[in-house]
Amino acid sequence: MRGRPRLRALLPLSLVVVVALASAGCAAGLSFRDQPAVGYTYGSGQPLRIAVIDETGGADWTNALAVDLSTYAAATPYLSFESDVAGANIVVRVRRYSDAYPPLLDGYVFQPGVGGFTTVYDSDGLACNFPPSPLPEHCSGELAHSEIYLNDAIPAGTDIEARRERLILHELGHAMGLLRHSPALDILSLEARYGWPPAP
Repeated sequence: MRGRPRLRALLPLSLVVVVALASAGCAAGLSFRDQPAVGYTYGSGQPLRIAVIDETGGADWTNALAVDLSTYAAATPYLSFESDVAGANIVVRVRRYSDAYPPLLDGYVFQPGVGGFTTVYDSDGLACNFPPSPLPEHCSGELAHSEIYLNDAIPAGTDIEARRERLILHELGHAMGLLRHSPALDILSLEARYGWPPAP
């Protein structure tokens, strides 16, 4: 019985910690100390240059990726998607995988059954993990490269193209540094992360 008053006294503190952690997980973008991406100055108004390398090896994912890159590019003048990695602020590689042969990724927890996931690394090559993977300990938030993994187990159906496009659109947001964000196009969160003025 002596321990109960002490336990009651600790409950408010525990609640504050849980709320603080939950709030931190809902941030629009990864925090950064100096630059949000390699060679990119926050609030500069320059286009963010992203090299997208499609390594899926098939038209099934490639077509959806092309649609989504066009959708993002049409939504804001501050994104420039390129195929050349030279001079890119972020290099994004898009790959396919299956639950039977999951990728082995240092610092990330593979979740079977999901449609896809994204890994993000800073300029020092450190993982800037998303939950439920272990939280990053020393990630600067200055993004250098990302990898989008797309699961071949996505169920077939008449709307499969639309589902592929929704999935890739969301994963592209993660690849550009967004944490928990809208499953759709999320230009407002990108504006906040990179200091862009609102799109005209």
